[in-house]
Amino acid sequence: MTPLETALAFIAAINNNDPLALRILMTDDHTFTDALAHSFSGAEAMHVGWQHFFHTYPGYRITLTQTFAEGDEVALFGKAEGGWRIDDKVLPQKWSVPAAWLAEIRSGKVRRWTVFCDTSWATPPKA
Repeated sequence: MTPLETALAFIAAINNNDPLALRILMTDDHTFTDALAHSFSGAEAMHVGWQHFFHTYPGYRITLTQTFAEGDEVALFGKAEGGWRIDDKVLPQKWSVPAAWLAEIRSGKVRRWTVFCDTSWATPPKA
């Protein structure tokens, strides 16, 4: 797979809410950096992290509008959207935010995944 194809496969796994597919696409030393610049390292830790994320933000998905690839780096632009779950109750409200992602690909796997977006959506409405 090309770096762009790898990044698109990663997004397909995200859109399918599939932590196992994400784990398979991560290098063992994978690092995820969120929009607040918090970094989390290790594919196994991120496998668990994605499970938690998909539970907390049901229906999370990415829609792309632009992609750029240069060497082993891929920049992706579009929007992220989903819902909230509080106390095991899925709220009817949804959120959507413009976002960008930067992927560093190594040997057909995602070594680094960085998210850029406004995080004001992250505060859920009252249940």
